[in-house]
Amino acid sequence: MKLIINPTQLETEFKRLTIQYKNFYWATAWAGVGSKHFGNLLANMDKIKKIVVGIHFYQTHPDFIEAFLDNKNIQFVNQPQGTFHPKLYLFHNTDSDWEIIIGSSNFTREAFNKNTEANTLVSCNDINSADFLKTAFKLVDDSWKISKSFSTTDLIRYKTIWKNQRPKIKSLSGLYGSDDSNGKPIHEVPVINMTWKEFVAKIRKEDSHGLDRRLKVIEIAQELFGSVEHFNELEDDKRKFIAGATTKYAVDWGYFGSMIGRGDYVHEIIVNNKDISVSLDQIPLSGQITRTHYDNFVKHFTKVFSGNYIGVASRLLAMKRPDVFYCLTSKNQKRFCKDFNISKSEIDYKGYWEHVIERIYDSEWWLNPTVTSKQEQQISNARAAFLDAIYYEE
Repeated sequence: MKLIINPTQLETEFKRLTIQYKNFYWATAWAGVGSKHFGNLLANMDKIKKIVVGIHFYQTHPDFIEAFLDNKNIQFVNQPQGTFHPKLYLFHNTDSDWEIIIGSSNFTREAFNKNTEANTLVSCNDINSADFLKTAFKLVDDSWKISKSFSTTDLIRYKTIWKNQRPKIKSLSGLYGSDDSNGKPIHEVPVINMTWKEFVAKIRKEDSHGLDRRLKVIEIAQELFGSVEHFNELEDDKRKFIAGATTKYAVDWGYFGSMIGRGDYVHEIIVNNKDISVSLDQIPLSGQITRTHYDNFVKHFTKVFSGNYIGVASRLLAMKRPDVFYCLTSKNQKRFCKDFNISKSEIDYKGYWEHVIERIYDSEWWLNPTVTSKQEQQISNARAAFLDAIYYEE
C-alpha cells in the first residue's frame, strides 16, 4: 500500500500500471484530455474492459467523449440524484495480480498536473486484498448498470451545453480568463462583495465629479442612442459626446472616460466610420448582454482598430449599456488591476470580457441592486459604468 500525494508520483504510477496490466476497470467522476495519461489510455485502448465516467456539472471534456465514441467499453453516467463522484482505477491481470489507485483524482489534466490530490495505491499483496478487489469490481459493475454509451447526437448536444457552462464553472473556481491568471479569488476582493447599500455609499463619496453630473452624462447618452437607429445617424457633436471627445453639445462629456488623447480614434468618430456604428449595432439597448453580443462588437470594431483599443471600445460600450460595461482608462485601470491582482497586459479585447465583465456579473451589488429611491434606480441602470467613480484617480 502506498500513499500518492503529488502529481509526478501519480503520473509515474499511472504510466507503469497502464503498461504492466492487461485489463482496465475504472469509475471516475470526470475525464479530460491534453495530458500524457490521456495519450497513454488512447495507446492502450484495447485493454479497456469497463470504464465509467461521470458528466455531472459538465466537467468531463467533450473531446474525451468523442475520442471513445465508438468504444462500447466506455460508458457515461449523469446521476440526477446526488453526484457520480468515485475515482477508482483497477488495473488487472488476474485475481492474484492487480493494483488499484483510489482517492481524489479524476482522470483530468488538472488532477495529474497541478491539483492538490491524495490517492492510495493498493495491490493484491496487501492485507484483505480479496475483499478489496471484490468491492472494487462491485463499484465498477454497479456504475456500469446506470451508465450508457454516447450517440453522435448526444455528443453534439453535450458540446453545446459544455461550452455554455465553462465560464460559470471557471468563475466558481475563482478563474477568469486564462487558467494561469493570478487574479485573486473573488471572495477576497472587497468591491465584488459590496452590498448594494455599500456600493451606492461609495459612489456618493466620490468628490472628483459629483453624482448628479455623472447621472446627467448617462441620461444624455441614453437619450442619444434611443433617438436614432444607428450611431452614425447622430450629428457630429452628439457622436463626439458619446465617444468621449471634445464637443460643444454638452458639458462633462469626459466623465466615464475622456478619450481626448486618442487622436486616431477621434478622427474616425469625426469622419463617421461606419464600422464603428455597425459594431455598436451588435449591442442591444435592453435585455441580457452575452459574450456573443460582445464578440460580434469586437469583430466589427477591430476592422477599424486592430490593436489594443479596449479603452476607447469600453467608452462606447459603457455609454450604450452602462449597466454592463465599464470604461477602462488610465485614471481608473491602475487601482482596478491592483484590487483584482490582474496585469494591465491581460486586459485586451478578449481579456476585457473575461477579467472585467465576468467579474462584474458575479458581484453582489450588480446581482442584487436593492434600490430604495429614484436616484438609486438611475445608478442601478448604470451600475457597471459607476465603477469609474470607485476607482477613478485624479
